[in-house]
Amino acid sequence: MKNKLLPYAFLPVGLALIVLITSCYPRGYNIPPPPPFAPTPNVQTSDDGLRITVIPSYWTGSPGNLQNYVTPFYVEIENFTGRTIGFDYSDIVLFDQFRTQYSPLNPQAVADIIQSSAPVYAYPAYPNVSIGIGGGYYGGYYGGRWGPYYGPYWRPFGFYAYNPIWYYPPPAYYYAQPPSTKDVITEALAPGSIAPNASVRGYLFFKQMPDEVNQVTLDIGYGMEGTPVFRTLSFTFPVLQQGQ
Repeated sequence: MKNKLLPYAFLPVGLALIVLITSCYPRGYNIPPPPPFAPTPNVQTSDDGLRITVIPSYWTGSPGNLQNYVTPFYVEIENFTGRTIGFDYSDIVLFDQFRTQYSPLNPQAVADIIQSSAPVYAYPAYPNVSIGIGGGYYGGYYGGRWGPYYGPYWRPFGFYAYNPIWYYPPPAYYYAQPPSTKDVITEALAPGSIAPNASVRGYLFFKQMPDEVNQVTLDIGYGMEGTPVFRTLSFTFPVLQQGQ
């Protein structure tokens, strides 16, 4: 009759020392750079009652690292002129101190840039491997060919592998999910008409500014429906220096 250990009566009091534990897991960091502008609101009101608020380098949507790719401007337009006004992307222009002109980027183009530029991490993952050295006193009860036995017994110290079969398994590759760009499309400032006492808000996106740029001016133009009137409000922002 084979020896049979009764699990409900077995009480181990052994000593074990783990000498090696290895595991593979990925770490990824994608930290946005410092914003080029202080996110301080700049508010301008025209003589006819149109109020525009602009906050540069301001973004609360996804992806959180949007400023790795473009420079966002939050814009709110409130129409208190008493007439319907209209504007288009062609009425919005950004100038640097050299009078280099930048046009707002199409939101879909921005989403495409992010999707195509975002890194995709591929990393191998192997099973954990544990090796131990153990031994000590064990107590319990078992029955067998030579009758029942009570009391402690000694298991000598030795090498015990967690898995006696050693091999190098093929790695399993995991890929990072591409960033969501839904907010880039849905939160963008939509050009068109603004009714009296109505307002619109959203984001404008521009290319990242070259290092030599130290100041920009955002011009937002609009027209009054049924009139030849066309006006422009200007917003100037200094570029933050490193350490500011």
